[in-house]
Amino acid sequence: MSSKTIQAGALALILVAAPAYARGGEGGGGGGDGGGGQSSGLSSRTTRAVATTLTRGFDRCGGLPQVYKFDCYRHTYKLAAQKLDSNQSYAEAARALVLVEDTLTRAVKQNLDPAHKPVRKGLNYYRAVKPAAVPQVKRQAERAMQQAETILLRSPADKKVHFARIAEAVNSNKVLLRSAMLPGAAIRLAWHLLKKAVPA
Repeated sequence: MSSKTIQAGALALILVAAPAYARGGEGGGGGGDGGGGQSSGLSSRTTRAVATTLTRGFDRCGGLPQVYKFDCYRHTYKLAAQKLDSNQSYAEAARALVLVEDTLTRAVKQNLDPAHKPVRKGLNYYRAVKPAAVPQVKRQAERAMQQAETILLRSPADKKVHFARIAEAVNSNKVLLRSAMLPGAAIRLAWHLLKKAVPA
């Protein structure tokens, strides 16, 4: 066999193998867990982590006095959005969560109560809003959550399963927010029913 024939055969093998190798390299990030990287893709683990952060975060905020809850809610949405950093597959979801975070950031900043010192829960400190501003801040938060839920539910078809799970968590937050003004017994009942209906 001539050297030219061998070279031609080797070149053909390289040309056939190159596209497959390239696809393999691209696919390495596609099934990632969403911890970072623009091509990490959708994953059940990332979706579950975001939804759990939202539901458990709101649960923890529930133990704070009402005037401090909104800053705690803000922190919860910040943490959830951070789990989607640089993952372009979750771009719409990240935008929805940041919308709520930004709304709460502005609302808390505009209605800070200097008469109340920040309180600590866990590793974080939370600021109080003025008691008179609670109904207004609550309405702003609820409206932002509704907008976020709409963004998530209007996601492309190939993302609906993942985004619907996050939207479900946002909706559970919204229901809890609405119940915040109810008498104590009604709040406990609503929370009990919600936890049964929407497991973390």
